Amino acid sequence: MSKSDIAANRRPLHRPETLAARVAKELREELRTRSVVSGRLPAESVLAAQFGVSRGTVRQALTILERDGFILRRQGSGTYVHKYISRVQSRAEHAYEFTELLELAGFEAGIELISCETMAIAARMAVQLDVEPDTDVLVVRKIFLADGSPAIYCQDFIPVGLIVEPYEQVELEQPIFDFMHQRCHQASVQNMAEIIPVVATQELARLLDMGEGDPLLKIDETGYNSAGEPNVFTRAYYKDKYIRFSLLRTRI
Repeated sequence: MSKSDIAANRRPLHRPETLAARVAKELREELRTRSVVSGRLPAESVLAAQFGVSRGTVRQALTILERDGFILRRQGSGTYVHKYISRVQSRAEHAYEFTELLELAGFEAGIELISCETMAIAARMAVQLDVEPDTDVLVVRKIFLADGSPAIYCQDFIPVGLIVEPYEQVELEQPIFDFMHQRCHQASVQNMAEIIPVVATQELARLLDMGEGDPLLKIDETGYNSAGEPNVFTRAYYKDKYIRFSLLRTRI
């Protein structure tokens, strides 16, 4: 298979996306880049005409944005942009693809494939994927670049048994969600993450072009498909020079 064949097989979406989710995403980006008069959103009928969808779809999209804290609904008054939340670029509760995360932070994103290999998974990793120790997994290691400089080091672990289509190494240079969609017929619809502050080891310092002992943010994340089954485990290290996360906490 040639590189042009691979490119032709690529699909633009990393995972299945509902129409309401797409409208919510487009509206969220629009709210980040332009001001809304008085902070108040147009009526649902106006938004429906703008996006070419039904009012019901707009209502679902607004529910998504309200849940994420981007908008506030005031009884009898209307729907307003939460101006402080809308300025936040990286939310800890959102599952971003790494290049998207860097682009939201204002950088030109790039990917450098470090290595890929099939190996038996260690017992401590097997728990994350709910597989037996020594199960074969594809391990993909990448550096994500911000304006050409190392910003994120990522290790993806995918059970080999989930890979149902043949592939070439060049395909692993794309975001892992694209690879899983095309070659595993899988999508991660939910992700459970553990956030851990660490310091750079000698190896991490070399990969990320930083000082040994400098602080890093490590995120261990398990992706789950629509059946609630784990299908990918990702360990990523972030340099805070490029990425910082905000978390919207609601009192209950």
